[in-house]
Amino acid sequence: MTRRSTTVAVLILAVVLLAVGVAGLFSLRSGLPAPEEIAAFQAPASTRVLDCKDRLIAEFFEERRRPVPLDSIPACLRDAVVAVEDRRFYSHWGIDLVRIPGIIWSFIRNRGQVRGTSTITQQLARSMFLTYRRSLDRKLKEMLLAVELERHYSKQEILEMYLNQIWFGGSIYGVQAAAERYFGKPVSRLTLAECTTLAAMLANPTAYSPYQHPDRLIARRNFFLGRLRDAHRITEEQFKAARAEPLVLRPGPENLNEAPYFVEEIRRDLIGRYGPDFVYRSGSTVFTTLDLDLQRAANKAVEEWTARLEKDYNLRHPKTWYDSARAVDSLIGPPDYLQAALVCLDARDGSVRAMVGGRNFAHSEYNRATQAKRQVGSAFKPFVYVAAVDNGLTAADIIADSAIELRIPGQPPYRPRNYDGKFLGPITVRRALALSRNLVAVRVIERIGPELAARYANLMGVNEKLMPVYSLALGSVEIPLIDMTAAFATLANGGTRVKPKMVRSIRNKNGLLLEENLPQTQPVLDPKTAYIVTNMLQSVVDEGTATVIRSLGFTGPAAGKTGTTDDYTDASYIGYTPTLSTGVWVGYDKKKTIFRGATGGTVAAPIWAEFMKQVPADSGPQSFAVPDSIVTAPICEQSGKLASPLCPRVRYEVFITGTEPTAPCPLHSPARHAPKPDSFKPAPGH
Repeated sequence: MTRRSTTVAVLILAVVLLAVGVAGLFSLRSGLPAPEEIAAFQAPASTRVLDCKDRLIAEFFEERRRPVPLDSIPACLRDAVVAVEDRRFYSHWGIDLVRIPGIIWSFIRNRGQVRGTSTITQQLARSMFLTYRRSLDRKLKEMLLAVELERHYSKQEILEMYLNQIWFGGSIYGVQAAAERYFGKPVSRLTLAECTTLAAMLANPTAYSPYQHPDRLIARRNFFLGRLRDAHRITEEQFKAARAEPLVLRPGPENLNEAPYFVEEIRRDLIGRYGPDFVYRSGSTVFTTLDLDLQRAANKAVEEWTARLEKDYNLRHPKTWYDSARAVDSLIGPPDYLQAALVCLDARDGSVRAMVGGRNFAHSEYNRATQAKRQVGSAFKPFVYVAAVDNGLTAADIIADSAIELRIPGQPPYRPRNYDGKFLGPITVRRALALSRNLVAVRVIERIGPELAARYANLMGVNEKLMPVYSLALGSVEIPLIDMTAAFATLANGGTRVKPKMVRSIRNKNGLLLEENLPQTQPVLDPKTAYIVTNMLQSVVDEGTATVIRSLGFTGPAAGKTGTTDDYTDASYIGYTPTLSTGVWVGYDKKKTIFRGATGGTVAAPIWAEFMKQVPADSGPQSFAVPDSIVTAPICEQSGKLASPLCPRVRYEVFITGTEPTAPCPLHSPARHAPKPDSFKPAPGH
C-alpha cells in the first residue's frame, strides 16, 4: 500500500470513528433532559405540617427533604464531603480527568459495570435525572449531564444542590432532613462530630446506618476527621475532641405522628384543593390550629378510659382483635372493639385544638370525629331549650314530668318515656334539663314546634338536614361529633357561631403566603339567651347527669350535656368551658350495645373530665361572661315563683330582665299557712 493510500485510509477511519462518536454522542444526548430542564430542576421537598406553636406534627413527602441554603450548612460538613468524595471539586469542570483511567479499569474488572469514580457533580446529575444502575451507558450520560450542570451553575450552587439532594437512608434526603432525623436539630447546629457522621454516611447509608452499624459508622467518621485535620481544616485539638465524642442519636421511631386523624384530614383537604404534587413535592409549610399538648392529653384520656371500660366490663380489647386478624392474615373490615372519638375546638375562633378519630389509625383510618354520623340522644336537648328560652321560656318555669301522648295524623301515637321509666311530677325547666327528663323536653318541643328546634340547631352549627319531628327532642337524629361540638361552641361564645378550622395559613418553600384563614364568626343568638342556657347546662355538671366530671376532680367552670341512645349503642358528652368546646363519643363502629347502662355520663363524660384536667388552668377566663340585662331572683323550686321564708327549696335563678317572676310563691306564702281566726274558739262553759 502506498503512502498516499495509507493516509486516505487513516482519514476515512478517522471520519468513520468521528461519525460513530458523534452519532453515539447524539444518541446518548437524546435521552437526556434539555438544558432548560436542567436549569429549572427542582428536587421534590417534603411538606411540613406544624401545630399552633409551630412544632412539627407530620410531613408529606415522596422524599423527605428540606432544602437549606449553603451558608446554613456548617463549613466542616462541606469540607468533609469535598475532602473525601471529590477533593478536586473546585478545579475540574464536572469530569475529573484523573479518574478516567479508573473508570476504564472498573469497567473491565467488573465486566461492564462501573463502580465509584464519580465526581460530586456527576453524583448530583445521577440523583437528579438518572438511575443507579451501574453501566457504561449510564456513566457516559452522567458525565454529559455533569458538564451541563457545570455550565449552568456555579460550584457553590452545585455543592448546595448536592448536599440538599443526596440520600441518607430510608426516606431521608438532604443534610437538613438527615440532621433532624438522626440528631433532632437543624443542620446549622450540628457539632463537628455530627457533621462528619453525616458525611461518613454518604457512601452507603445502609452499610453505615447509625442504628444498625454504629461502630462501622464511627470508624468512618473518624477517617473523615483525619482527612480534615490533614487538610488543615481543623486543628489537632478539634480532631481529638470530635473523635472522642460518642454517637448520640435522636430516639424514637422515624414517623411519630401523634395526631394521625387530624393529619389525614389536612392531607385530603390539601390534595383536593392543591393536588398531590403540591402535597408531596412542593416543600411548603402548613401552619395548623392543632395544639400538640392538648392532642397528647386527648390521646391519653381516650385510650386510658376506654381501656378501663374494657377491663371493668370484660369487653374485647384491640390487641385481641389485631392478633386474631393477623392470624388469618387479614385486616379487612372495621375493628369490632370499643371505639371513641374526641374533638376539641377553641370556642372563640373555631380552631381545632385536638382530634382523636379512633383508637388506632393503623387499624382503621375512618375518622369518627368528622365522618361518622351517630345518634346524639339527649345531647340534642340544649337546642330545644335554646329555641324555647329565646321565645320566652325561663329556667324557673314549671313543666310536668308526666306521661304524654302525641297524636300525629297518619302515624301511630307517639308515647315517649323517661330513661328510668319514672315521673317526677311538676319540676323546673332547669332541673328537667339537668336530669335529662325526656318527657319535659317533649312537652317543650310540642310547645315551640319541632320546626323551630331544627332551625335553631342548624343556626348554631349543625349542618345536617333535620326532619321536624317531635323525637328531635330526644336526639333521634344522626349528627357528626364535630358539628355538635361546634354548635355547643356557639353557647360558649355568647351566641356567636364559629366555623371549625384546621389550617391557619400555608406558605410555599420560599416563604410566600399562599393562603391565610381568618376566623369565620357569625352572631346567631341573643347573648342573653346563650348565657341563660349555659347557666342551665352548668347544672348538668354540678347536680345532673354529668356530676362524674366533678367527682373526677375537674373544678373549673363547665357546662354541657350527656347523650345516650335507648339501646346503649351511642354514648356522648358535649361540654364546654369559657374557651374550649369538646365533644366525646363512645361506641362500636357496627351499632351494638356497649353494655347495659352505658350512658353518656358513665362512659363519655369521664373522658371529657380526664382530658380537661390536663388543660392549663390559666388558658382563658375563669367564668362565663354575664351579659347586660341579666338579673337574679330567689325562686321556689316547687312553684317557680318568688320564694318566701317558708319555701323549702330556694334557688337564686338567673333571668333576662323582664322575665323574672313578680308574684310570690302561692304554695308557701305566709298567708296560706297562717292559722284561721275561728280555729281557736273557747270551749263550752268557759
